[in-house]
Amino acid sequence: MTLAQVQVNCGCSRADHFAIQHWPDGVVVYDDTSGSLHALTPVAGEAFSLIQTRQASDARSLAQAMGLVEPAAEELDMLESLLVQFESMGLIECTQG
Repeated sequence: MTLAQVQVNCGCSRADHFAIQHWPDGVVVYDDTSGSLHALTPVAGEAFSLIQTRQASDARSLAQAMGLVEPAAEELDMLESLLVQFESMGLIECTQG
């Protein structure tokens, strides 16, 4: 079962704990709580910023915020995968409901 098949909302409750540096070839996120550093691709960095600033909360709203009016299934799958990765890295929290 994928996130798209279940109503999932993701957010970043610790947004103020992250320092973010954008570079042309990616984004670096520093978590000042754990001291961990995360390197993200440009697309992942944009997606994380949208979740962090509450402009998106799931794969479909991410796609729309990123300018994908009618996202293909593969694009939604990729964004769902990013959300799962962000959650496993401790960058966001996702809940069903």
